[in-house]
Amino acid sequence: MSHASRDANLLGACALAVSSRLSTGAADTALVALHGWLDGTTIDGLARVLSLTHSGAVRLVDRMERDGVVARRSGPDGRSVAVHLTARGHEAGETLRRERERMLLEVLGPLDGGERAALTAALEKLLGGMTTDRAGARRICRLCDADVCGHPDHCPVTRAAHH
Repeated sequence: MSHASRDANLLGACALAVSSRLSTGAADTALVALHGWLDGTTIDGLARVLSLTHSGAVRLVDRMERDGVVARRSGPDGRSVAVHLTARGHEAGETLRRERERMLLEVLGPLDGGERAALTAALEKLLGGMTTDRAGARRICRLCDADVCGHPDHCPVTRAAHH
């Protein structure tokens, strides 16, 4: 096995291990995104970020509305429907964001400061390279804490999407 393929294999294994720890369904992902930066988006906007069909996003919003975490309001053009978090939704989104942060910090625990700095630089380069457009950027960042990332000026995904 070549060094390059071993790197790719290790990256894949790490991505799967982290992903399984994050295992959030569409409703949890929607709560984190709406809490962080997507509040007030249209149902179509939510569908694009979550890679759902329009009807799938409508069903998701129906469930979330029944759970009391979102409310529908008129969208920006009068024809669309905007999705806004309720107070209960903000609380749930913040809880999920904190839990995600705790888990990711736990994953980073074995690394010292220098290793974390090197990983951060590598991740910035990888994320910038994987960002092809603004819609893709929104999907990549659907679980991000934009404040921690330094959005918009220091976020490698946002910077790549605007170039």
